[in-house]
Amino acid sequence: MLRRPGLGVYLVAGWPNRETYERVVKELGGVVDFYELGVPTRNPKYDGPYIRKAHKEVEAPTWLRPEVPTYAMAYWEDYRANPTKLFNLAAEVGARGVLAPDLLIDFYEDFDAYVKLSREFGLAPVFFVPGKFPHKLVERLAAAGPDFIYLGLYAATGIELPVYVERNVRIIRQLVGDVYVVAGFAVDTPAKAARLVEAGADGVVVGTAFMRRLQRSPEEALAFLREIKTALR
Repeated sequence: MLRRPGLGVYLVAGWPNRETYERVVKELGGVVDFYELGVPTRNPKYDGPYIRKAHKEVEAPTWLRPEVPTYAMAYWEDYRANPTKLFNLAAEVGARGVLAPDLLIDFYEDFDAYVKLSREFGLAPVFFVPGKFPHKLVERLAAAGPDFIYLGLYAATGIELPVYVERNVRIIRQLVGDVYVVAGFAVDTPAKAARLVEAGADGVVVGTAFMRRLQRSPEEALAFLREIKTALR
């Protein structure tokens, strides 16, 4: 069970370089509650420009096991022909589940296959939904017993738009009962993270804002996460 309120961080495996990546992942356990391991892809279609660039910069992924619950975040499109390969990777890195942001948007017909594979590999299903989501869909996801449902606040990671996102958080909170709700995309200040939790999110994920700081300094990036964590208490 993930802690409430919880702080998660997203990072592309092996970025910005092996040395920095290994150092920061080892230190994440003392700061965050869960970790989203970004599996490098050639087409990170629902990520913003900064994370897209990071995917292209990774020469060789580095697979580490942080001391916190870890979820492999990969695009279903890359593994649709052989999804077992993705689940084997998740099992090898000690992940609790596979998060595929394009599964329900582009390949909804594979929903049952995804859940079946999750069960076969002893992993918990986890789901991503965009800001505009059908209520019946969210109710179906909640019934599948996921570790969490991830609500994407905006159209892409790291890009804030003039949308009243707290309203969407409140709606999904009412639909899923006690299922853990994660909010992410453009969570870049402690105050914003706190507002999302106040609106009903159980946890938040920081990606682009963390990675921007990490490219400058691991110390700055980890200090930023600690500020977010303090704001959630």
